[in-house]
Amino acid sequence: MMKHLSKKIYLIILTCFFISSLLGQKGVEDGSKYGHGEDSIRCIKNLSLYREYARQDDYVSAYPFWKIVFDECPRSSKNIYIDGVKIYRYFIDETDNTKRGSDLTDTLMLIYDRRLKYYNEIANVRGRQGVDLLRYRRNEDIQYIKQAYDYLEESIEAGGNNSSNPVLATFVSASITLYQNEEIDENRVIEDYITAFNIIQNKMKIRPKNARLKSLMTSIDNNFINEGPAQCSTLERYFSVELKDKPENAGFLRMLTSLLQKRDCSDSELFFDASKKLHTMEPSAQSAVNIASMAFNNGLFSEAADYYTQALQLETDSTKKAEWYYGMAACYRERGRKSEARSYALQSIKLNPDWGEPYLLIGQLYADSKSDCNSLSLPNAVFWAAVDKFDKARQADPSIEAKANKLILTYSNYFPNKEEAFFQDVYPGNTYTVGCWINEKTLARFND
Repeated sequence: MMKHLSKKIYLIILTCFFISSLLGQKGVEDGSKYGHGEDSIRCIKNLSLYREYARQDDYVSAYPFWKIVFDECPRSSKNIYIDGVKIYRYFIDETDNTKRGSDLTDTLMLIYDRRLKYYNEIANVRGRQGVDLLRYRRNEDIQYIKQAYDYLEESIEAGGNNSSNPVLATFVSASITLYQNEEIDENRVIEDYITAFNIIQNKMKIRPKNARLKSLMTSIDNNFINEGPAQCSTLERYFSVELKDKPENAGFLRMLTSLLQKRDCSDSELFFDASKKLHTMEPSAQSAVNIASMAFNNGLFSEAADYYTQALQLETDSTKKAEWYYGMAACYRERGRKSEARSYALQSIKLNPDWGEPYLLIGQLYADSKSDCNSLSLPNAVFWAAVDKFDKARQADPSIEAKANKLILTYSNYFPNKEEAFFQDVYPGNTYTVGCWINEKTLARFND
């Protein structure tokens, strides 16, 4: 009898529990989408109300209904988390209270964590989370940048070539900031840049004309080039390996040559190799000049002149062409071919008469010609012609006045003396033609 009664009581308790569950149970408690009984009705009702306000961008009215759904039935819709981000971004942007903004950002991060818990999507969620954390807390503490960096790295590891553009740009930016604050070393920041670079390049293979991808590539290149590691030895060690893997990747070669130039590493073999490869693939005035500069620094003046010639053929900007003509003049000066050097310097002056360097070069050509012009009646008259050019340089270009003055002071000491000039019937203020290859008219003047 007792055994039968106990069984009866057990069934009554079980029935009561079942009825209770029908009356209400939240989704957060039983893992269901909406919950059960009255709680499911409450969930669906608040879901509908908050969505209606959210569609109208009325986030203040949407919030109390959204909060109920977020707390009680977190599996009811992915929109809870999408809209929750919008709601909290709005609140953060509207507040001018630092403490409140910080608290709101904490909740924003919680929304991302909950979305990850219930819907996974690591690449998407961690990427958005990292971008938002940096957006709102970049200036608070380095720990938040580190956290955002970890989120972004996790996103990229999961997303690979499908990683979003904002995630890639923000990842490189965070990496550079951590490097500048000595939180990661130069090796890590280079690796991070290469990771982002490779993903963007893979995207561009599919969409080569996509303007956003081109803009993104330019942006992260500039960021890395301007703010990243500066030691030539480090850059050469890493990028020499990359160059072997990407010998025909024009985008990489453009970045690399620009980076090495910016970091004053243009005398490296890596720069020379990368520039030649880039010029073969995409002949341009700049790549030709890069090679010419390297060849010149290595004493290969004939090869340098050949590349300056190519640069002149490819260049359309007159100011830049003036620079390339000056480069040609410097090459011919080093080869001892003074007359040709002067011709190129004059071409440079013709294109940019306000630039003083070509005048200085001609003046130095004249000053170097004393031994070439010993047959002149006054061999030291070459220094009159030289100083004339130095004086012309400072008149044309005030930025080089100090340099020109120094040269004038130096070479004025070598002017012919009055006694020597007297025997040639040359007196102060006379016009004198400096012959030899120079063939310039000048005025006689003396130091004594």
